[in-house]
Amino acid sequence: MLRLPKFFSRLRHVPPRQRLFQFLNAAIAYPFGGLLRVIHVVEFPKSGGSWVRNMLQTYLGGRPYLNNRLITPRTVVQVHRLYHWSLRKAILVVRDPRDIYVSMYYFETQYEHRVRDPKINQFVSEMPGRPVFDAFADYLEAKLLHVTQPRFYYSEFLDSWLNRPNTCVIRYEDCLECPEEQLIRMARFVGSSIDLDRVAHAVSVNSFEHYTKSKSGRSRKRGETDNTQFARKGIAGDWQNHFNKKACDLIEMFEGSSLRRLGYESDRSWIQRHLSNEASVC
Repeated sequence: MLRLPKFFSRLRHVPPRQRLFQFLNAAIAYPFGGLLRVIHVVEFPKSGGSWVRNMLQTYLGGRPYLNNRLITPRTVVQVHRLYHWSLRKAILVVRDPRDIYVSMYYFETQYEHRVRDPKINQFVSEMPGRPVFDAFADYLEAKLLHVTQPRFYYSEFLDSWLNRPNTCVIRYEDCLECPEEQLIRMARFVGSSIDLDRVAHAVSVNSFEHYTKSKSGRSRKRGETDNTQFARKGIAGDWQNHFNKKACDLIEMFEGSSLRRLGYESDRSWIQRHLSNEASVC
């Protein structure tokens, strides 16, 4: 008997039509994903997976898959989940966990289409004029101590996915630095021929400037912030504008191993360096 993924509890806020497509596509992709050559972009939320998915789908041809239709051959599907053998040809997108949680903070507290989680609201104060360092640290404490969505830590996600066969690891920061090079890596991984004109086109039409224009009607450059939008800022290293000692200690406790496994830090001395830099700025 086919066992489908246990995602039904996460669909409370999903429209019925979209829920039906998710159910049908799970029934198709799990046993037949290999035959259909379905490509999975796997990420911990807020790691840049949507951008990676859109670039690759544009390059391969066809419209992005958003749980709004039945999957077809060579569909690029984005998922936030632990490893499963059925997720063949997986592209694993990783990012500095400090930046991930900053992005999550704005997504769960200020994004215009957010669905508020009562566990987060219970512990997070949004008093006007409150210093962002204090507000973020309280959010981070709530997020790490009361696991909500996803229901696993980033370290668990990495344990599940790193060093799996048929997996291509893409760093968000490398995509910022040279998206063309990373797209070529992905295209080769999925067995596609390389066309440099198509690579340039796929990168261009999915740029931060074009994406923000299509979603809000106003084009923004990377680094230009709108906390109410899904694509908030589009940069790396923004965690340095949000972390106080409490936040540093929390991330080191829960995700210090992730920082080192992915090469973002070599030891815990990053905390003192950051706090020293913060003090010198003040």
